[in-house]
Amino acid sequence: MPQARRLFCYLQAMLLLLLLPQVSVAGTEYTLAIESAPAWVQVVEASTPDNIPVEEIGSGNYYLLVDNQLKLDESSPQVRFTRLRQLVVNQRGLDKVSQIEVDFDPLYESLTFHSMQIIRHSEVIDKLSDPNISLLKQEGRIEQGLYDGRLTAHIILDDVRVGDIIEYSYSISGANPVYQNIFSFQRALQWSFPIHVQSLRVLWGKKHPLYVDVKNMQDTVIKRKLTIDNDAYIEYVIVGTYSPILIRDSNTPSWYNPFATVYFSELNSWEQVVDWAIPLYSQRSVAGEEVSRVIKDIKLQTRDPNKRVMLALNYVQEQIRYLGLEMGVNSHQPSLAEDTLSRRYGDCKDKVMLFIALLNGLDISAYPVLVNTDYGHDLLAHPVSLNAFNHVIAKVQVFGLTYWLDPTMNYQKGPLEDIFQANYHHGLVIKPGESDLTALRLGKTKSLLTLTESYDVSAGFKGRASLSVKSRYQGERAQSFRYQLEDIGLKALQTSYEDYYRKDFSGIKLANKLIIDDNGQTGVVNTQEAYQIDNAWQPDGADFNINFVSYSIQNALEKPTNSNRQSPFSTRYPNKITHKIHIKVSNGDWQFPNETITESNPYFIYNFTSNFDDAEKTLTLTFNYESKVEYIAAMNVGDYISSINKIEDSLYYSVMTYGEGSTPAVSETSVSESVVGDTLDKKDKLILLCVLLYSLGLIYAIVTWRFDSKSRLEYPDEKYYPVSRRKLFFLSLSTGGLYISYWMYRNWKYINQTEQLGIMPIARGIFSPFWYYGLFSHLVDDSKERYSRNRIMPMSFGVVAAIIFFIANYAYNSDDWYLAGVLATPILLFPLINYIIKLNGRNSEAYIDNSAWKIRHTVVSLLFIPWILFDIGSDLTVFPSGKIMSGGEVWQSNIDFMNDNKIIKENEDILMFYSDGVISYEEDGNGFTDSSVFSYWEEDGELKVATADFVDVRNLKVEFGEDLDQQTRITVLLNDDSDFLLIVSTEDKLDLKFYQSLRKHWYQTKQLAVIEDKLSL
Repeated sequence: MPQARRLFCYLQAMLLLLLLPQVSVAGTEYTLAIESAPAWVQVVEASTPDNIPVEEIGSGNYYLLVDNQLKLDESSPQVRFTRLRQLVVNQRGLDKVSQIEVDFDPLYESLTFHSMQIIRHSEVIDKLSDPNISLLKQEGRIEQGLYDGRLTAHIILDDVRVGDIIEYSYSISGANPVYQNIFSFQRALQWSFPIHVQSLRVLWGKKHPLYVDVKNMQDTVIKRKLTIDNDAYIEYVIVGTYSPILIRDSNTPSWYNPFATVYFSELNSWEQVVDWAIPLYSQRSVAGEEVSRVIKDIKLQTRDPNKRVMLALNYVQEQIRYLGLEMGVNSHQPSLAEDTLSRRYGDCKDKVMLFIALLNGLDISAYPVLVNTDYGHDLLAHPVSLNAFNHVIAKVQVFGLTYWLDPTMNYQKGPLEDIFQANYHHGLVIKPGESDLTALRLGKTKSLLTLTESYDVSAGFKGRASLSVKSRYQGERAQSFRYQLEDIGLKALQTSYEDYYRKDFSGIKLANKLIIDDNGQTGVVNTQEAYQIDNAWQPDGADFNINFVSYSIQNALEKPTNSNRQSPFSTRYPNKITHKIHIKVSNGDWQFPNETITESNPYFIYNFTSNFDDAEKTLTLTFNYESKVEYIAAMNVGDYISSINKIEDSLYYSVMTYGEGSTPAVSETSVSESVVGDTLDKKDKLILLCVLLYSLGLIYAIVTWRFDSKSRLEYPDEKYYPVSRRKLFFLSLSTGGLYISYWMYRNWKYINQTEQLGIMPIARGIFSPFWYYGLFSHLVDDSKERYSRNRIMPMSFGVVAAIIFFIANYAYNSDDWYLAGVLATPILLFPLINYIIKLNGRNSEAYIDNSAWKIRHTVVSLLFIPWILFDIGSDLTVFPSGKIMSGGEVWQSNIDFMNDNKIIKENEDILMFYSDGVISYEEDGNGFTDSSVFSYWEEDGELKVATADFVDVRNLKVEFGEDLDQQTRITVLLNDDSDFLLIVSTEDKLDLKFYQSLRKHWYQTKQLAVIEDKLSL
């Protein structure tokens, strides 16, 4: 609601307050009663505890007792008794407890005070004998356009001190007649502030049953029968002692209620609520003379039912202002449609019934629907109650399609099928025959923001840049724009847009006025902005850069600050954004890598592309985002944060150029070559020694194997190549699978010799992954010939084993599955080995000789096992892996090393890291934290360190490696004109992510420093 309209409604409501005699102040038509508590009230003991939860107290007062007792029967008004006892803990609590406020409606309720006292040590000071009580009209909802006639009894206590206990009790008798004596009540039993003792008691004296339901609690409601003044009652009691407070996480959805709550209702079906509501709404949509005149006018404008619905909706939205006088039955019963039209104001139910009256006159089916704007998502789990709803909308059916329209909304234009419909999830249609809640099934939202920013920076760093912005608003986005335009006006809106870009370009100014095209037929709003920008390029010594950010999507990605949540995280849904940035640059040899980043997960879908048109000298960045859900379950928040982290860096893009006499480029750097000394350090000598030992060991193994091969005895009865499973398994592990190739070769050699196949056994050994099934099939044929059956394994198992064997060998080349492949391949050969062992026997000379463990086997194991362990250690990041790592993958021992050598500060967390070391991370490292960038390396046996806080970094330049054997080099240019180099791997293209993330954190820190400098002035 625009401010002018809001002020008008406020003043009008204030005038109505002064004219209504029903809300007279004390001393004229309403007098408060003071008397003893009713006899049926039970006294609940509430002592002061020895230990007060001071850390949980936020307002300076501690509730020692919250006691509510209700009495209901057939003949007398319901009575609600309340007793509160509070301890003043500190000075803050004095302001709160020294002013007592009790709300009630004088139209149908009477307020009676029973006690009011200050307990100071053992002294009891009565404050009810001469109370300072005022009756105040409630104004809290007037700005919302609502007035319900309620009063507030306001009591000011004098002489209240820290340490005092304030206790008071009162009763409110009566209930809104609109409820027709139907009882519904709910009470929270868990709070965000501590309560020592709380008690709830309900005396039920009606004939039909009272339904009780509890949520988020294990305590049960105690039920028993009793007699009061010869009348039978059922007593429901629940008493709770202190329990820890419950603080709702930020951004918790409104429908999520984790607090313990008890519900009472004498209804147990939604059909009963419909039966109660139908008399309230019946005959309220009858068209009188004025309504009929509007209907006739709509008929003359169009014959299209969809357009007629929109004309009726827009008429009620625009011509009937929102104002509700919800006194007595008017809180739930709508006004006559004719009356609403005549006075030109009404609340939600009034506007809905006028809307329905218009539609009925146009032969369009429509019914009122009760909804809850806060708890609609959880309404199915809510106990049946008259108070389960807080809003009314309309169900409209046209051509077999259902629309859920809200006449209290404003600024809805365009075709009916594109109109935004708020998702209240569930509603109760007020129509004869309705017996349950109805799911509000909405069509796919047409709400969309399309933003196109076109920058022309072709004049270079000395020239003036320009920016044109085209925005397209659809659906809810268009509604919000129209509201904002009316609320603050065109000039203020134009200024706010200019300020939006000024945070990145201090030299920006309007080139033309904001152009707005609001198409009422399509419902689409198009705007155009035009700016001139001085000093768009930011100087960095002799160089210049411009940073571009997709703020529209950055703001849409609502990122939780903590993944350890107890409640869901609310997000904006629906939310669909397309953001394009066109950047026209000057002539020259510009280098922009074409990129595509896509992230699709259960929460959102995101796509980024960059494309450079060299002929037009225009770089286009395209960002697309669409939310999928309106909340993230608590258990998935960590995954949601990780999903945002994957794409966050791509929202920032930097374009750089050199000064005069230089060639423009997206990035460029200079590299200084290392000078290798003439002498070898200790590490070089150690490496040389290892190479020598490995060479000697390998020579020994080959020579002894060749010698044994020549002198090997032939075993005439040997069938295939029998060897123990143990030897094959361990030699397979220690040789990285090479022994399997040898074993396969020996078996195919036997087959070739016995069957004269003319094959190449060596080739089949080398390409063993392709020949598992061939060997298995041959052994099966051999088994059937010898034993008349397959004694190895079923053919289907053999097929599966062959496939897994092939995949396991392929896994040798995978970083993630290497270890699994090494373990799986020898195990898959066991069925084949078992058959060959069975053919030869364990006591055969061939089996014993082939299975013998010889010195060369130990030597080979010693040669290969360190490499295998090193490879596994690299995968586990124990040793440098050759990949860029996240900070969480860096071992604490390496972080301690960096802390000890002043590479990073004690309180800093590494975000990304890469080591070019061979054996240890202490040899080399490059990375950054959220506040600094660092590099270290060994030179002539001495550790060299280069670090810089982001605020001391003038610019970053990068030269991307073209392929895996080249590294990406990032030059860090400092404010003092010095620089140092970061070297990172290009594997998996993580170098781009490393650079983008580094640049983003550096840029954010620089921007924050500028803001802080301005604030300090």
